[in-house]
Amino acid sequence: MRPKLILFDLGDVVCRFRPRRRLAALAAACGVSPEQVESTLYDSGLVDRWDHGLASPTEIHGTLREELGYPGDMAALHEVWCSAFEPDPRMLALVDGLRPPYRTALLTNNDLLVMEALPEVLPEVAARFDALLFSGRLMAAKPDSAAYHRALELMDCSPGEAVFIDDKPANVAGARAVGLTAIHFTDPEELSTTLDELLEQ
Repeated sequence: MRPKLILFDLGDVVCRFRPRRRLAALAAACGVSPEQVESTLYDSGLVDRWDHGLASPTEIHGTLREELGYPGDMAALHEVWCSAFEPDPRMLALVDGLRPPYRTALLTNNDLLVMEALPEVLPEVAARFDALLFSGRLMAAKPDSAAYHRALELMDCSPGEAVFIDDKPANVAGARAVGLTAIHFTDPEELSTTLDELLEQ
């Protein structure tokens, strides 16, 4: 079956992922150390809960105010939260080369705050995708099979009609287990070659 949909991971695929930038930006805004931010948000499991859709952007903002004393408004928080993502121009060009005839979507383990902020802060990324399929929206995170099934349902696409690209082997294996053609991402050049071979079949 010829693919109709190409699903891309966000961090370390479409964008380089720089989580320390977010920690540093939050720490500077709150007047605390990056280590305190990491402990409060990540080590505690809060971010994992957010990645599973268990908080709205407004609730995330409120938690940051309560737990860290974050002083900024939502617009400032959008900038801080997206500071972890650095778009890769080579990947943006690759996505452009697929559209049309293929539909494209981001399938990523990220919270609803990133999903809300991405079109505003990184419009050059968001505009290249037909859908933002964030785990916070799906209420399931890769490699849980539910994440792939819910993403495909939203795109009205069968597993055999989709290609999935991710840098994490576990997520690639999870996609293959539900019937998607999945590619382990290493670099844009290798991915371009792999996609050319796959889509020419």
